[in-house]
Amino acid sequence: MTTKPMMGRRTAAGVAALLLAVAPLLLAASAPPSREDVVQQIKNAIEFYKAHGREASLVEFNRKDGQFAQGEDYVDVHDVAGTCVAHPVTPGIVGLNRLEQADSNGKQFIKEIVVAAKTKPNGWITYERKNPLTGKIETKLAYWQTYDGLIFKAGTYQAH
Repeated sequence: MTTKPMMGRRTAAGVAALLLAVAPLLLAASAPPSREDVVQQIKNAIEFYKAHGREASLVEFNRKDGQFAQGEDYVDVHDVAGTCVAHPVTPGIVGLNRLEQADSNGKQFIKEIVVAAKTKPNGWITYERKNPLTGKIETKLAYWQTYDGLIFKAGTYQAH
């Protein structure tokens, strides 16, 4: 009879130990991407594009469950005229010219990126955007880089 309570305590201790071991991994998985993560995501997307070509890459970049779309960490792509050619989180905007798209503060962030992309190969921008994980409007810090007439963009959200 005394083995059952002991077994229960051992099981509880084992579960507790497992939770303590796994908790840092869960926290890391839910942490927003760092600036370095965002830049690396864009580098990976451009390398994928170089290896697989435009057509196959845009298919992959548009996949909501693709390798370039993990929660708030995703890559979207616009052409240098401001037309969205890939967006895994908001597929309804693919094919739309977004130069006049403004955030909740009136900032035309796509236009700002397109203008900047005429004089430099990459950069950072902040704007307000709905975080796909929280559903709240948050400040997005986004990194963009041009390659082959396209603007690859990814970012991280900063809660207010």
